[in-house]
Amino acid sequence: MKILIVSPFFPPSATVAIVRISSLAKELLKKGHELTIIRNEYDERIDKLSNSDVELINLKTYTVKVNQSVRYFEASKRYKEVFREIMDQKIFDLVFITAGPYYTIPLCKVAKEEYNTKCIIDYRDLWIFDMRNKIDFFKPINLIKKLVYLPIERRNIKCADLVVTVTEEWRQILKKVYKREEFEVITNGYDDEQLKNITNTVDYPYHDRLVIAVFGKLSYYSVEYGIKFFSAMDTLSKKYPNLLVLHIGLPEKETEEAIRISGFDLDKYVNTGFVNYTNGIELLKNSNACVIIDIRKGAMGTKFYDYVFVNKPLIYLGKKNTHLDRLVQRFENGFSCYTEKDLMEAVSKVEEDSISLLTNAGNAEKYSRSIQNKKYIELIDNLF
Repeated sequence: MKILIVSPFFPPSATVAIVRISSLAKELLKKGHELTIIRNEYDERIDKLSNSDVELINLKTYTVKVNQSVRYFEASKRYKEVFREIMDQKIFDLVFITAGPYYTIPLCKVAKEEYNTKCIIDYRDLWIFDMRNKIDFFKPINLIKKLVYLPIERRNIKCADLVVTVTEEWRQILKKVYKREEFEVITNGYDDEQLKNITNTVDYPYHDRLVIAVFGKLSYYSVEYGIKFFSAMDTLSKKYPNLLVLHIGLPEKETEEAIRISGFDLDKYVNTGFVNYTNGIELLKNSNACVIIDIRKGAMGTKFYDYVFVNKPLIYLGKKNTHLDRLVQRFENGFSCYTEKDLMEAVSKVEEDSISLLTNAGNAEKYSRSIQNKKYIELIDNLF
């Protein structure tokens, strides 16, 4: 099968946004499918990446000159131009569109109406109905934007042969709004293919520290809860002078703001910058506890699955009754925290009770990407 994958973030991009599509692309290649890629043009150095991504970097690839400074409709226009050039040259069996960003969504309508090609839209995150907090969601300027974008999403979902998202909550939202049944859930997971040969090769200089680790996004989804996190860490650092917040991933302006407002000692915060996936996992495996901050009701951050793999005590900080809140509570050493006090009590319990594992159940395999990719391949096969 000839598949055209439209993914603004794709290797050699150094961002967590590539993880889901990279894993699926490798599985599609294993099945013998021919892949062509359309992605953003960028200048990240490919030598940052693990050897396992070379096969993806070497795929037939077309780039589009789009970055964060390019506004939605201009970005969408540029993608349409490149997309039509490719589709005019070659016949594809399937167009696979990742989102977000969401300026690629209109390509679904182009694929169906102009080229009669089957199309899948894969939502890592919701677009119009992504609600992080009600105040921002209902701001007049944001409502105006949603009213502009809503018809675009509606038209393209109508054209899609299949729409996939990562949680049941999000699937139900899309079904309710767009009155269709062609929505499926394929969750994320830890990348077991990359991790099966993991070795403890990372130089870890923090063995004498109480390390509270975050993989990827820290305050991005909520500066408010980021402030709560660092305020709690500031208080705890007086009780545990060896406390260290290890932020594994790219720096965030939101986290810089949260640290500044909270007054947390920057000497007790380490940001690694970009590290490849396996090295990030090795750093996590040496930490004392892992933290995930997210306030979205139906969200399912990728890092959750990586935390399950490393099997360290897991602390959720966010709102009550979210998908993540309920999921973390399933584990014997999963702590759901809603306030600074909750967070301080959780960290203190981990340290004083010498808790080192998230669970003794030993059933982490069900959270792997390989299992989810098999489900995805079945969905794709069923379209033909």
